[in-house]
Amino acid sequence: MSMNALFDAVRAVKGSPLTQADVDLINAALVPIPANDTGGRIDPSRFAAWAPKAVPHTLHAVQSAANAHGFSGVVLAHWLGQMYVESAGFSIMSESLNYSFEGLLKTFGRHRISEADARKFGRTATQPANQEVLANILYGGVWGAANLGNTQPGDGWRFRGSGFKQITGRANTIASGFSPEELRSDPAKSAKAAAEFFIRAGCVTAAQKDSVEAVTRKVNGGVNGLDDRIIRTGQAKGVIL
Repeated sequence: MSMNALFDAVRAVKGSPLTQADVDLINAALVPIPANDTGGRIDPSRFAAWAPKAVPHTLHAVQSAANAHGFSGVVLAHWLGQMYVESAGFSIMSESLNYSFEGLLKTFGRHRISEADARKFGRTATQPANQEVLANILYGGVWGAANLGNTQPGDGWRFRGSGFKQITGRANTIASGFSPEELRSDPAKSAKAAAEFFIRAGCVTAAQKDSVEAVTRKVNGGVNGLDDRIIRTGQAKGVIL
């Protein structure tokens, strides 16, 4: 991707003019990180410019988790880029399901929610989405039991996306070693769980090959938001010393 194309892509995702901090991050991202690079320190000023809405103590949390799990170079960049997208710039610790009718069908499909339920519980001009009911529909039932280990009534809402990774489902949450409440409120525990998920899901090998698509498929089972993930992973390379 050329510099001008990358500028245009970032501008489109951001939805506003680029700042000098954006330009600096893009320029840094255009310098490839070798797969065997050992740099593992995140530059505080660059991270702050890259993720200005991050919840307090995020930098310390992700740096500590990276150190503890041996993330450096290109692997660290892929982990940071994926977590950035999952948590909207490290700013969201609890999944929002405030989807419109159209958003529900586009994101989840008719095999996960019927048109009738999407219309009834989705966001409209006159009502917010009924997020608890939606969570239990989308993450419950036969699909939720088979894919997320959600076997009890209310598990969909109870185990909706939590933390920087937006860990979802009873099984994944139990595997993290933390409760949903801990993942939603404690950046250190959230970062630790996100790092361990990255390893457990087999993302490290894909990251070492510098394949954003391969990492994305392991993180969320598809290529949802791939363009944004490519951009954020490229930017993440610019915040690593």
